[in-house]
Amino acid sequence: MTAKKRAACALLLCAAGVGIAGLQCGLTVRTYTVQTEKLPAGKRLRVVMLSDLHSYIYGEDQLPLLERVADLQPDLIALCGDIVDDNRTQRGAWMLLRQIAAIAPCCYVSGNHEYWSADPEDIFSRIENCGIRVLRDSAQPLTVNGVRLTVTGLDDPARTGDRQPHSYGDSDVYRQTIETLSPPSSDDSLHILLAHRPEFMEDYARYPFDLVLCGHAHGGQWRIPHLLNGLIAPNQGFFPKYAGGRYDFGQTTGIVGRGLLIDWKPRVFNPPEIVTVDLVSH
Repeated sequence: MTAKKRAACALLLCAAGVGIAGLQCGLTVRTYTVQTEKLPAGKRLRVVMLSDLHSYIYGEDQLPLLERVADLQPDLIALCGDIVDDNRTQRGAWMLLRQIAAIAPCCYVSGNHEYWSADPEDIFSRIENCGIRVLRDSAQPLTVNGVRLTVTGLDDPARTGDRQPHSYGDSDVYRQTIETLSPPSSDDSLHILLAHRPEFMEDYARYPFDLVLCGHAHGGQWRIPHLLNGLIAPNQGFFPKYAGGRYDFGQTTGIVGRGLLIDWKPRVFNPPEIVTVDLVSH
């Protein structure tokens, strides 16, 4: 074999290796640490966030997913929309939702796919019957692990506008709702905002939320580590600004989860993920 052929074979093998590595879709845990002056010295609050399951099933009765979450020992679980899908059978969603509140207190906000379903009100009622707080443009004061906090949940904007199938709703109404739910700047408790849609991240950051958690973007579907954070995301188009990861805005930290769904669209360097956020004293 000539030197050129050897080099060509080596390049093909490298490309194949990179391709195989990029397509690995095993469930991963991504952890972020956020410092805040609103926690007493030495105190930690762990929030685990799940989004965009789309009723996908991780093994028998969702146990592989539930066990991973339980092993993280969360103080609070945030479910940031599209857990229930409007097209697939909902069985996988209810497997998760019926069991997850036994691990830690849970708060849920809607995604667009819940609103695209035939009966979103029934979905929200059933979720509440699972012992999960469904936050629909509302704020819930909580004391978790000795920490006083307020969790605010934004209903997905798909509930507004013409309410037609696959409508993403009225952005102006949504922005007005964000302002209405803004915490007072004088409130020294910890404020966490749950919302499905990350393309409004800069709108969320205008208000004194300490932590904002979102889903929806599916990690931009295809990534190139260190070069391209995401190729395409709904409502952001190509090269989305908020595909996944951490985004800091002064006093506000935004974190976008890459979601849990595995389907026919390949996820390249973008495995499904459980997001863990450790809030620690500054």
